[in-house]
Amino acid sequence: MGMCKPSGEIKPQLGKIGSLKAYGDPNSRIDLYNIENPNELLQQRWYDSNGRAEMNRDWKHSNKGEEHKFPHDHPWDWTKKNPRLKYDPNRGINNHYC
Repeated sequence: MGMCKPSGEIKPQLGKIGSLKAYGDPNSRIDLYNIENPNELLQQRWYDSNGRAEMNRDWKHSNKGEEHKFPHDHPWDWTKKNPRLKYDPNRGINNHYC
């Protein structure tokens, strides 16, 4: 059986895309639900052992003129000035995050 993250708590939160913090509880996940429709999952964010965001999974958001596949992942790379990596249509879902 494979390893699945997080190893800690999963917290639901109401809000809008862009409202999740870059830092959270270590080894946790936040599930962001639409504040206007609380049954609609918008995004998930996983945090590493230091509490830094390490992965986003977007389930729904505006595309700003770009076509997106949903869901899709955005890894974070803290060695970069902007650590959240941009959408890449060739990046698949990382099944280690569930």
